[in-house]
Amino acid sequence: LLINPPFEQEEESVGRSKSVRKVLNIVPPLGISYVAAILERAGIEVKIIDCAIGISFDGLFKMILSEHPDVIGITSTTPAFVNARKIASFVREKRPDVKILIGGTHVSALPDETMKTGLFDIGVIGEGEITIEHLFNNFKNREFVGLDEIRGICYRNKDEICKNENQGFINDLDSIPLPARHLLPHPKYYQPTPASCRRVPYAVMITSRGCPTQCTFCDRKVFGERYRMRSVPNIFLEIEEVVSKYGVREIRFFDDTFTVNKKRIYDVCDEFERRKLNLTWTCLSKVSNVDGPLLKRMKKAGCWQILYGFESGDDRMLKLLKKGNTVEKNMRAIRLTKEAGLEVRGDFIVGTPGETYESLEKTVQFAIDMKLDYAHFNKFVPLPGTELYRTLTAGGHIFDFSKSTILDHSQIHYTPEGLDNDTFSRFLDNANKRFYLRLSYILKRVFSIRTFCQLKGQINGFFAIKEL
Repeated sequence: LLINPPFEQEEESVGRSKSVRKVLNIVPPLGISYVAAILERAGIEVKIIDCAIGISFDGLFKMILSEHPDVIGITSTTPAFVNARKIASFVREKRPDVKILIGGTHVSALPDETMKTGLFDIGVIGEGEITIEHLFNNFKNREFVGLDEIRGICYRNKDEICKNENQGFINDLDSIPLPARHLLPHPKYYQPTPASCRRVPYAVMITSRGCPTQCTFCDRKVFGERYRMRSVPNIFLEIEEVVSKYGVREIRFFDDTFTVNKKRIYDVCDEFERRKLNLTWTCLSKVSNVDGPLLKRMKKAGCWQILYGFESGDDRMLKLLKKGNTVEKNMRAIRLTKEAGLEVRGDFIVGTPGETYESLEKTVQFAIDMKLDYAHFNKFVPLPGTELYRTLTAGGHIFDFSKSTILDHSQIHYTPEGLDNDTFSRFLDNANKRFYLRLSYILKRVFSIRTFCQLKGQINGFFAIKEL
């Protein structure tokens, strides 16, 4: 039984109103879907419970008791780890014979701390597909045996925490079966953020792994830094599946950087046109990876929006973040993208070490001046596995992730020197209001609406921002 726990500790922590909850980005958990596919290929019966679609703890606990699983696997980020612990505690009390596995970014970054809780039998570190296959090859009489020979895991051996050699990254991504979407709720039960979707049903796909960029705020513990790609035929095998089985009309390519290999992107665009699938799609890109001809080709093949990680409107901050880009490069990418007829969605991370009131103001003003279609001012959270987390903890900072982290602006885990929590919290709310509640912006969004999905999303988004 594979479980994707709720993201936040309490329902009210996702926002201060129901309006905010209506614009959360709730997408299928591809990680455990790939793991499920591996297990099914090995002939193992597997089920998935995705709590992200609104399953309460009471509902989850009833489902666990009714399923009688031999093994429970929980995927967890750091913000969701308090919920992973809550689930594991329940299983330990009610089903002490069940083996509990944990995977995901949290255990990959903090294996010792995770296992010291005493709640988990085995932690899967990094990419989990090969490791899971080896683990279940060694599952005999409801026990995992030969753990010392399995790479990519940590586990408890009496009072000792053991951490084996890393598994290494999967070179041939085509060798991994397609994610087991048939074990997930139908796409209609998921909720893409209004900024990223024109048509539903909507599917999320990953066509590559690894990110060669060295950003100080980003964790690369699971997929690593070496870029690996799926082949174009393999990508379209999955695209054809989501179209034929689930009626998908739009795809979001969720790769960290979809445009690393330009030739592959041209090939993907050619294949979209050859197959005449009538799909729209979006992706994420680094600003230095795009040029005019590529963007125009993507537009012709159905792409309508690109999300760029601009991160800041201040060159000094970009240098500190090791983004490898500049404000000028960001402006160039925006210009080229708009000239190609594509929407520009910008991500910014605010409140990292070195941030000042002046740099914060530059960032908001950059988003306004460049007339971005959407801007997200993301509060910095020093997540384990990142360079900034290591630097800050080495300097004596201690972080408590047991409360809401990402979505609640009143919960500030780190405030740069020279700023205070209250002022920074107000900045986060006001930045969104300044950007989204301008009359010129509202009129622009009204006239850009093309589908009912967009209309609904824009209305929900307006009220969510208004009530911050």
